[in-house]
Amino acid sequence: MRKFGRAVFGVCMAWVISLPLASCTPKNAAVGDTKAVSGHVPHDSIDKSDMLIGVVSAGDGQRDRMVLEAFKKVGIKAIYASTADGGAVLHPAQSFVDMKQRPVTAFVIASIDALGSQSGEWNKALREARDGGIPVILVDAVQMPEDTLLYAESLRIVTSDDSEQTPGRKQPTMSLEQAVHAAVNDNPHPKTMSVTLP
Repeated sequence: MRKFGRAVFGVCMAWVISLPLASCTPKNAAVGDTKAVSGHVPHDSIDKSDMLIGVVSAGDGQRDRMVLEAFKKVGIKAIYASTADGGAVLHPAQSFVDMKQRPVTAFVIASIDALGSQSGEWNKALREARDGGIPVILVDAVQMPEDTLLYAESLRIVTSDDSEQTPGRKQPTMSLEQAVHAAVNDNPHPKTMSVTLP
C-alpha cells in the first residue's frame, strides 16, 4: 500500500511540475506580446549574447541575407532554415520543429505570405512556435496571418527614422536589435513598427 501511495505521489508531482510548461502560451495574446493585455512586470531579461534567433525563409533570399547580416553586425547568434531545396518547396512547419530542438529564443520570418498558396503550412508552423512558447517576428510581410496571436511583432525595414510616417503622427521606429529584444523579453512594444538595420 505504501508503494502505491508513493507511485500516486510521484504521478501527482510530475503533473504539478509540468504545469509551468503548459503556461508558456499566454491567453488572448501572442507569445512575446503579452504586455498588450497586462501590466508590465519587471523581470530578468535575456541578454543578446544568450539569444539564438531562428531565421526561417519564406522565399525572399535577399531579405533573409539582410536580416542575417544585421544580426551578425550586432552580435546576435542566428541559425537559418530555407524552405526551398533545389527548387522543391519544403514544409515551413518542419523547419520550426527542427529549430525547436535547438534553444531558439525567437523565430524571424522575412516576406511571409501567410494567406498565399502555403497558408495552411505557415499556419501550422506559426502554431508550432506558439505552442512552444517561442515569439515570432515578421519582417516585411507580404500578407499577414489573420490570427494576430500567432506573431509578436510585424516589422517594416526602413532606411532612416524619418522615412516612414503614418497620417498625423510618426510611426514607431527602433533598431531591429531593439525590436527583437522587446519580443524575446516580452517587454511593452507596439505590435507594428518600422525598424532600421545596422
